[in-house]
Amino acid sequence: MGIRFNQVSYDYSSFAQGLYTAIKDINLEITEKNEFIALVGHTGSGKSTLAKHMNALIFPTSGSLEIFGNIITSKRSKKIKYNSIRKKVGLVFQFPEYQLFEETVEKDIMFGPMNFKITRDEAKILAKEALNLVGLDDTYLTRNPYNLSGGEKKRVSIAGILAMDPDILVLDEPTSGLDPAGKRVLMNLFKDINEKTGKTIVIITHDMDLVYQYFNRVLVMNDSKLIYDGLPEQLFKEKDLYINHLDYPNTIKVLTYLNQKLNLNLNVYQKTNADALLEIKRAAKL
Repeated sequence: MGIRFNQVSYDYSSFAQGLYTAIKDINLEITEKNEFIALVGHTGSGKSTLAKHMNALIFPTSGSLEIFGNIITSKRSKKIKYNSIRKKVGLVFQFPEYQLFEETVEKDIMFGPMNFKITRDEAKILAKEALNLVGLDDTYLTRNPYNLSGGEKKRVSIAGILAMDPDILVLDEPTSGLDPAGKRVLMNLFKDINEKTGKTIVIITHDMDLVYQYFNRVLVMNDSKLIYDGLPEQLFKEKDLYINHLDYPNTIKVLTYLNQKLNLNLNVYQKTNADALLEIKRAAKL
């Protein structure tokens, strides 16, 4: 089943602006298996608000959501077990410090599963498996999470959600603050998890290079509305993304510039730097 938005809007009170509409009239369906989705848009476009609805962390002002068969409206229902929804749809915040609070990595990862009546011994096994899944070895289990690097903290916070075995994983800006190599490592990790487990993964990002290289579906938010839902390749063929506060991947920008300045006939739609270089070499031989 997964997640289905039906005309969902969300308003909140702002000191500066009064009543502010964060998302408006959202219709969207996300299946529970095998999707790898980028959620993009300028700051304030509604991305994080949309993501928080995906596991009922907040409730719509109007409209409704269906999350794994549970109907979510503006009013909290006593019939719905919201914690079970948050086990199905795991949300990893942008700043891992918001999710790390125990004295060891192991205890931190165990916390979620033990809230769902898992025994301590079972939680220990899940913690180890989740930690290994995010590329960290068993020596991290006894370490204090606050003494880890930024990238390691991100991995531990992700492991804490993975240990609860969600069907859908939603990550808010997981690659922010990382250098290009660090971004590639994390994105390869997420793609590997997606392919090995079949879990649907939704990632909020501003990085158009990552969107082009890794994802098979992209959602674009602009001024509180969902304005695009489709293939990245089709999105980047639009003539003017700038009006929606989006940018093009660097490969497209560089190859387009070379076409204009050197009168070349390059195919600008190359996903990686290596592919772009091969295209330049091909054109140079003509």
